[in-house]
Amino acid sequence: MDPALIFSADAEASGTDRRSLALSCRSGKLVRLRPGVYMQADDWQKLPPWERQRARIRAAVEQVPGQRVLIQQSAAVIWGLPVIGDSPEVLLLAIHPTHGRRRGNLRWTERRLLEPVTTRDGVPVTSRAHTVVDMAAYLNFERAVPAMDHVLRPDPDRGLPALRKEQLRELAEHLPDSTKRLRARRVIDFAQVLSESAGESYSRAVLYRHGFPDPKLQHEFATSAGRFRTDFYWPGHKLAGEFDGSVKYGRGKASIAPTWDTLLREKRREDAIRATGVGFVRWSWNDITRPPQHPEALVQRLVRAGLPQSRHR
Repeated sequence: MDPALIFSADAEASGTDRRSLALSCRSGKLVRLRPGVYMQADDWQKLPPWERQRARIRAAVEQVPGQRVLIQQSAAVIWGLPVIGDSPEVLLLAIHPTHGRRRGNLRWTERRLLEPVTTRDGVPVTSRAHTVVDMAAYLNFERAVPAMDHVLRPDPDRGLPALRKEQLRELAEHLPDSTKRLRARRVIDFAQVLSESAGESYSRAVLYRHGFPDPKLQHEFATSAGRFRTDFYWPGHKLAGEFDGSVKYGRGKASIAPTWDTLLREKRREDAIRATGVGFVRWSWNDITRPPQHPEALVQRLVRAGLPQSRHR
């Protein structure tokens, strides 16, 4: 259940004035999500970064009466889809004849509705399929791939089924112009059900864009210490790759730090795979979001490991 939002308009109706809310905010009892909307600080501190983003979006949508339909990254957050990087703006469907406009961090954008508007957790949003197709059409390739990979798998935590590529391709044909259709088809065709996290998906997209060979995903190694899988494997180059998921959905958004036991198990696993004669490269969110020429960027790590590059794609 989402933590309760506190609206200044409701507080005034119950006898609490705006000044009292502001004082509670300054004392650390409340956190201000946007002008006129607060949350208990204890509730806020318990939320991981991606749920804080969801709370800010809910605050924007619920603050003012009238239907506000979330689109693209903002809809994706409500659906539980991975959104790469910070999205300070709340993206809303512009209803003709309002066209595109901005107010504060709210941005209304014209979109052709590919499927009827639906509701998720009480919030009006574009459908799950429409949301990922829009992301594929309007975002850059790397940022669109993780959400597309995600919807190809069932989401049991949210009770959502996997979507089929055929369904997504058919929906993409209704995008407003040939450029958007081409961009969306490219992401749909590239999407892989075997990518198990947003970081793996983003890594795959970076590898593709920089001309590295296509890896095998979730390859299993038989070692003296047991059988182990790696996120990426290039059999022709005897190189394994592993995304370190200790940070979720983008640079600087830390999740739970790994324990010493976890680090030790990972080291033993890596050593066992290396003992089979396979090279091993490990990377993090910091490495895949660095400029490609940076010495610690994923691109440079793979080049040093001997993985060849073809022309950029």
